[in-house]
Amino acid sequence: MSADVPVPEDFRKRVLDAACDELIRWGVDRFSIVALADRHGLDPELIQQHWPTADRLVLEVLLGWPSTERFELPDTGLLHTDLLALATWMADYVTSETGRGLQLAHIIANPNLPTARIRKEAWRARSDNLRVVVERARERGELRDGVDALSLLELLFAPINMRELFTGEPVDEEYCRNLAELVCRAVATAP
Repeated sequence: MSADVPVPEDFRKRVLDAACDELIRWGVDRFSIVALADRHGLDPELIQQHWPTADRLVLEVLLGWPSTERFELPDTGLLHTDLLALATWMADYVTSETGRGLQLAHIIANPNLPTARIRKEAWRARSDNLRVVVERARERGELRDGVDALSLLELLFAPINMRELFTGEPVDEEYCRNLAELVCRAVATAP
């Protein structure tokens, strides 16, 4: 977003909602500010005053959903219950209509396209925010030496995405509980 031009909140919401709709409909690779503006009755020049590139707008949508305002990073004092909270959060997200649509928009059909970068950037930013949960467990002495925070998060989230997006099997509370237990066993220090 342009630092010198504040975005009126009602306009910001309209643009971000429209951009989310476009991402779900067309994916990252076919996203266009001009098409978004045309379909949603918005002024493309006004959008570009605040989001000079499509990448910046896409990234803001991908990082803003689910809203961090609706999710507080877990700090239960135990790795297992923190992982359960993260798994449940991801399951709620990916099984929601918007979350499922945005996750499908993330799929990289061709890693050589320039838009593959935006997906990586979104995942890195999201994982950087979640890394604090892993680091707390490390400080409590709950993680084996050499456990990488990013790999731990991927180990937890990948099965949830696989079930919802590829197999259609249930991603329910029991599944999240079992997954959190398996991941915890894989990374935790020996009892």
